[in-house]
Amino acid sequence: MKNLKVLISIFLLLLIVAACDGPEKNGVVELDGPILESIDADGNLEFNGAVINTSSQPVHSVYVVIVLKDKTGNILEANSVSLFEEDMNALLYPSERAFFRLSVESNPNRVFSREVEIYYEDPGEAPPPS
Repeated sequence: MKNLKVLISIFLLLLIVAACDGPEKNGVVELDGPILESIDADGNLEFNGAVINTSSQPVHSVYVVIVLKDKTGNILEANSVSLFEEDMNALLYPSERAFFRLSVESNPNRVFSREVEIYYEDPGEAPPPS
């Protein structure tokens, strides 16, 4: 049952990310400081952080993705959060920071590594074909 949840989570994550560009390596949207990791009252891992638009152009559809892996490199869980859940057309302007909070249900004792990726779209880009 837990494996099914992981597979469904990964599938949904891929659907969300498929509509966005790949992870940007050119430093347009970057982490702004460390990601703080804590355990909430329900025993779930919680990640809090901020991103900043370091470019001279606004961007939209910004997602932060966290992938948790075990000691052997197997994915335990992948989850994402949109910076603008209320308004998907909202823009992250140059030098603007946005905060995010993301919770995952993986057992913290099994998590060995964490990967963070940031996805976004330039406002002038046409949406991907269906």
